[in-house]
Amino acid sequence: MTRPLFIAHRGASAEAPENTLAAFRRALALGVDGIELDVQVSHDGVPVVFHDATLVRLTGRRGRLAQFTARELRPMRVGGEPIPTLAAVLALTRDRVIVQMEIKRDVPVAPVVQSIRQARAADRVVLASLVPAQLAAARVMAPRIPRMLIHPGAGLGQATPEARACALAGVLANLGAGGVSLDFRGIRSAVFIGTLKRRGFCVWCWTVNDSRAMLRLAAWGAEAILSDDPALLRSTLLAPPPANPAGRGVPKSTT
Repeated sequence: MTRPLFIAHRGASAEAPENTLAAFRRALALGVDGIELDVQVSHDGVPVVFHDATLVRLTGRRGRLAQFTARELRPMRVGGEPIPTLAAVLALTRDRVIVQMEIKRDVPVAPVVQSIRQARAADRVVLASLVPAQLAAARVMAPRIPRMLIHPGAGLGQATPEARACALAGVLANLGAGGVSLDFRGIRSAVFIGTLKRRGFCVWCWTVNDSRAMLRLAAWGAEAILSDDPALLRSTLLAPPPANPAGRGVPKSTT
């Protein structure tokens, strides 16, 4: 069995504050194949790596992130760590790992694409979103950058696993997406994963922090597993870090 790609969800967020350079450095030290991160855009149009639309949970500050400029965000801290710009993260990860970046709801796509291009990181980035309209916009702006739909796994009806997968494949094809990133709790069989893969779509699973689930999803053929705890992921699946994942399990760009 070919092991899945190891993707550090918000970096090694079980060990360091989520979506910070400290979390990403720890993930790199653990030999992950990729990192997942979240992108918001500041009031003055600078993409920053931060999960929530509001600041209070992570920084203790009131207000929405988009109300603040990049300069105003600079002194704020997440567990003692600064909020990184997307440019800073891409500089850290360039030519080292795959970066799946979730463009958060209501975030403009254009500044994110511009930051990727300025970093010359388009060949190691996957754009992802829960919002089909954002993927459609990315398809127009940057057709060569791969795209994935993030999906909760629920809401696909009560049909057979194969029928559910075929329905989802139709959605992905219409979006020009190369794959799907699914809540692992919505995946109940190898048939579901296998059907999507046979139709040419990559299947990634989030957010898996339980060893039994990791083993099950790997056996079912998931091509990447996202975890807050990449150290547990590696020790569970007993695989050394690859010298180069060479694009294995990564969605290809489409037009």
